[in-house]
Amino acid sequence: MKIIRLLTTMILLSGAVPALAEDSYPDFKVTGFGTLGASGTDTDRLAFRSDIKQTPGVTDSWGFDTDTRMGLQVDVDINESWHAMAQWIARNTAGDFLEQNLDWAFLRWRPADDLDIRVGRLGIDTFMLSEYRNVGYAYLWMRPPHEFYSGLPVYHFDGADIAKKFEIGEGVMTVKAFGGHSFTQVPTNLSGLAEQDLTLIGGKLAYEVGNWNARISYNYSLNNDEIAPLQPLLTALNSTEINAVWPGAQALAGKIATKNKVVHFSSIGLGYDDGIWLAQMEASYTHTDMTVYPSVASAYLSAGRRLGKVTLYSLFGISETLNNPVNVSNPLVPVPEIIELRNAADQLLNTNGVDEQSVSLGLRWDVHEHVALKTQWSHNWLGNNGASLWLPRGTGSTPDTVNVWSVGMDFMF
Repeated sequence: MKIIRLLTTMILLSGAVPALAEDSYPDFKVTGFGTLGASGTDTDRLAFRSDIKQTPGVTDSWGFDTDTRMGLQVDVDINESWHAMAQWIARNTAGDFLEQNLDWAFLRWRPADDLDIRVGRLGIDTFMLSEYRNVGYAYLWMRPPHEFYSGLPVYHFDGADIAKKFEIGEGVMTVKAFGGHSFTQVPTNLSGLAEQDLTLIGGKLAYEVGNWNARISYNYSLNNDEIAPLQPLLTALNSTEINAVWPGAQALAGKIATKNKVVHFSSIGLGYDDGIWLAQMEASYTHTDMTVYPSVASAYLSAGRRLGKVTLYSLFGISETLNNPVNVSNPLVPVPEIIELRNAADQLLNTNGVDEQSVSLGLRWDVHEHVALKTQWSHNWLGNNGASLWLPRGTGSTPDTVNVWSVGMDFMF
């Protein structure tokens, strides 16, 4: 209902804006994009997924829903200054299929050529693929680098942003600020979805000159509510009866609680493309007050070489959890129910880390102006308690290495 009200408001605002006399307004344009992809691994103990909003993932039994998606976009030029846009993507994601897959729905006012003001549903512009994360045709790889992007479940927010451009030397600098509210649903190993209600603000500074583009960005997010699947555990840990025989229980509840906890996300990026050689890197640091979502440092480096319509590329990625393990004490009395509660708290606090590195080799073949075929092999190294970007299968130990093979076709229309 919130999205329906948002779109209705945009339509009403669009009608209220006086159109110019030219016959070209309003100008409607409908475009689309998609990916048909298949992936598989060499293990049945872990399932690979493109990001943590997905289930069930793929194993040594290949699957299609990890990378396959279809998007539709509607643009309306109301006049020279006003523009409206909506984008919806059918993809494998947890939560409300209609609401969570509406990535863009905004009204833009451009009072000057170098100033944009937008309001509505917007992408969070804190990384290099913010504007086209789901448009596979727009980047080299089968999917955005796993170590960097798969742990970022927030695709959009409802609010506003303002961007101003400045000519500096031979290049253009863009300064952007944004703020609003985000509602994200993420699957958990507990019963139910983790529904994250976030208030966020942030900004970026970007510079483009010649074949280079660089950026630095920051995002502050406040978690407004307790995550529902955690509530039964928190209630038990805070109870007087439990703390009487397990004195450390209430302290653990404070570490597990998520309400009013803050996430700081900072990133830098650099890209180069001269038409033959292309390279891109990003690095980020996520600092959180939530032990169940530990602080993480991530980075990747990609390089490619175009040979006519074929591009060969390599990709290196790394992601590491920086939090120290939490010491979960034992209860004074070994009551089976309390031991089970203690083990649940220990698992939640100490088995959610990321310790992953990978190397990938791939090929992109632009067979048509709007069609590209891709294939990619990735070799992943996983440390102990380092596979939270994947989905566990069974009770066996985490494999030290996993190979992922992928083939796909990206297209635009």
